[in-house]
Amino acid sequence: MTLLAASKVSLSFAGVRALVNIDLQIEEGELLGIIGPNGSGKSTLFNVLSGIYRVDQGTIVFRGERIERFGIAQIVRRGIARTFQNKRLFGTMSVLENVEVAAMKGVQGSALGDVFGLNSSLQARKKAGAIAERCLVLTGLADSTGLLARDLPYGAQNRLEIARALALEPTLLLLDEPAAGLNPSERAELQELIRRVHAEGLTIALVEHDVRMVTGLCARAIVLDHGEKIADGASAMVVRNPRVQAAYFGEVESEEEAHAA
Repeated sequence: MTLLAASKVSLSFAGVRALVNIDLQIEEGELLGIIGPNGSGKSTLFNVLSGIYRVDQGTIVFRGERIERFGIAQIVRRGIARTFQNKRLFGTMSVLENVEVAAMKGVQGSALGDVFGLNSSLQARKKAGAIAERCLVLTGLADSTGLLARDLPYGAQNRLEIARALALEPTLLLLDEPAAGLNPSERAELQELIRRVHAEGLTIALVEHDVRMVTGLCARAIVLDHGEKIADGASAMVVRNPRVQAAYFGEVESEEEAHAA
């Protein structure tokens, strides 16, 4: 079953085309890879899907509802959460508090109830705490709950960013280059984390520069270049596509051209 379908999505900034007639389907339960060279439109696509940018034209349907004109909060409430390349952690708050803040968005309560200690707000905080603890266990941060977010190692901060997104209890998780800046052992840990999260039944779309990571994790991948989708299919086949290789490495000479040279 198709969870999200984008059709003919286009977006420009000051006349520069960032996305051009993008068609995209994400199937329920899928782990989809999205790759492409720098400036290809990958993060812009996530910004459109998550409500940060509004499309110039085209439609985005999520769980049967058009969302292309919705704001961020409306989209989060409907079940789409994302991470960011530039982590948006609260550095002076604890690891647990960072995730609890995200979890509170999905539970009932009120500021007035917090002030007067009303039962509804106390129950909401308890529920948010339980959600946060579950997400920290899943991301391997259960032993770091009391640390300040800014004091975590870089790789652990990446996992905390994912934990915060998971605390929103999404149906679709958008991971925007979660391996950026990680060393090989941290990348391996991240791959295992993504596999665990996916095994929990969550649908994931993964934007990543590490093509090996994408082919190792994702059965299907799409490739963007200069805002256009240039390939879509089995990830192991997509990376062999001549047009994809040209986008990454430049035009490859044919045997005849090489011989003539």
